[in-house]
Amino acid sequence: MNKTEKILVVLALVFCLVPFGSSVFAQGYGPEAGVGAMYQPSGWDTFEGSWLIGHQVTTPAYGYLGQISSFVIDDTNGRVALVVLSQVPNLGDEKLAIPFCSLTRTGENTFEFNPGSMEIGVPTGLSTDPYEDAITRAPSDSDLYGIPSKIDSDWVAYIYRHYGQEPYWAEKGEHAMKAFDLYENTRLMGAGVRTTKGEEVANINDLVIDSSDGHIAFVVLSDVAGRGDAMVAVPFGAFSRRGGSEFVLNTTREQLKSAPSFNKHADMSNLSYAESVYRYFGLQPYWSMGRP
Repeated sequence: MNKTEKILVVLALVFCLVPFGSSVFAQGYGPEAGVGAMYQPSGWDTFEGSWLIGHQVTTPAYGYLGQISSFVIDDTNGRVALVVLSQVPNLGDEKLAIPFCSLTRTGENTFEFNPGSMEIGVPTGLSTDPYEDAITRAPSDSDLYGIPSKIDSDWVAYIYRHYGQEPYWAEKGEHAMKAFDLYENTRLMGAGVRTTKGEEVANINDLVIDSSDGHIAFVVLSDVAGRGDAMVAVPFGAFSRRGGSEFVLNTTREQLKSAPSFNKHADMSNLSYAESVYRYFGLQPYWSMGRP
């Protein structure tokens, strides 16, 4: 190969690598990614509430913190307020609630505890992991451990303060914390749905959660009257709760029967689909509120 041919080969390789490198950087695998880089999905990223259950949470020191067993819903603002962990080291059967924003998604199926501004010192207890130690060193009868039979806004605010997280209810457009209606997701899953006229029209199959901030984008319905096996996604804001366990859909039986079907493989993180569903039910998407 002569000198001219060598130069041409090198130039060809450079031009081939440029688009490849651009693609890699666009996907979040550039020089800032590296080992332990945060998961940065493209577009609007959501997941099913049922998918969240069972995932393990680690500490920034790669220790095991617990397994997600449930989450607490802020019905008033349509958000996941807290994530509940079980099998937490040194806590026995006690459960541990942490703010949703204390979870950092580090991979497709992995989560890490985010300490926020929480003070993390040198381990003084049973654990050598400073994060695990800081979380589990409180007295066994502390309000930090276990889930109250009635979840109130003061307790949620206490949890946020303790774990050094900014309260989402201080954001513009969110309802004040005193107005919160809070409950675990176990009350929602499988519940029947009625119209405002009292007609039984569907069952709640799952939730679709916005991974960026915990907003509940949709309630996924099954056994929808007149729809056979088709699933239907309805904006969370179209629901209201009565008597603690009765869920009412603020629409008619006919409108629900004609609503767009939901296919989780095609529609889960499809923003165009989400916007069309919100328009169908006459609601403004939460992600567009307050934007010019």
